[in-house]
Amino acid sequence: MRLLPLLATLPALAACTAPDGTGDVAAAGTAQECFFSSQVDGFADAGPDKVLVRLGFRQAYELTLRPGCPNASYATAIGLVSRGGDRVCTGRPAQLLVPRASGTGAERCLVSDIRALPQAEWPETWQRRD
Repeated sequence: MRLLPLLATLPALAACTAPDGTGDVAAAGTAQECFFSSQVDGFADAGPDKVLVRLGFRQAYELTLRPGCPNASYATAIGLVSRGGDRVCTGRPAQLLVPRASGTGAERCLVSDIRALPQAEWPETWQRRD
């Protein structure tokens, strides 16, 4: 009956998954926050080498870009591509796509950091009016 000890470990393994069911756990033991790029429904410039992206009315993230992405502050549209799987996650590399003003392709800007943005730091235009 070697199956019984294996079944006994299943509850312990289930406790190791993230509470949202994603199963992603960072090396330090904290859960990664992930989203699909198709969930992004708004963005805003946040100063030099920073862009804010919004996911509905409940989540927003700050993307820190590597220096050298000058058109991000003037963009009227963006794209976001994960470089480590299907989802964009904190702690994983990603790329921000910014269409060129000429309309010929897009610049690829490396995202060096992604952090969840507390609602208190959201731009005024994103604040939900009840």
